[in-house]
Amino acid sequence: MKTIRKTVSLFFGMLLACFICSACAFNQSYIQTKGAEKAEITGNYTVFLYGAHHYNDIATVAILAPTDGLYKFDIFATDWAYRSVKGVAGKDAVAMADKFVSWHSSFVRTQTSKILAPSGEIIGYEIRPLYMLTTFGKEDVMHVDYLLKEHNRIEVHIHLDHDVEKKLYGDGADKVRAHHK
Repeated sequence: MKTIRKTVSLFFGMLLACFICSACAFNQSYIQTKGAEKAEITGNYTVFLYGAHHYNDIATVAILAPTDGLYKFDIFATDWAYRSVKGVAGKDAVAMADKFVSWHSSFVRTQTSKILAPSGEIIGYEIRPLYMLTTFGKEDVMHVDYLLKEHNRIEVHIHLDHDVEKKLYGDGADKVRAHHK
């Protein structure tokens, strides 16, 4: 009887822990993106340039955050994984982003998106590369997640698509993924 009580108690304890963890996960708010035209990018920006560290570093993206914006962007990565340039005029920010994301030999074109606050206002832009379909099996090879945190802070998570990662690194993809966390 004592063993059954322990088992039931352990079961309900684990169930409670799962419930608490799932509640924490739902407490995060993902920020949406939507297609944009580069011509609409005006004003001054802090340009975040992520990636492009080795010959096949295809998880490369540029994020343009308005210099005087209400939201603060934090790239969830080590300091060496990205750099930022402050006070860049819109046209120059777009040119800088285009040049940065287009370096790979399989680059085809850029995709520009506006980053939207929960209210629908534009709080930044994202410029990412699209690659030859024959090289990586898809044009868009990465996921960029924007999570709204306290005090209008946007936490940015960037990672390769799982299938692309497996194609690039084979069985070592799990080790690469663990290294980037």
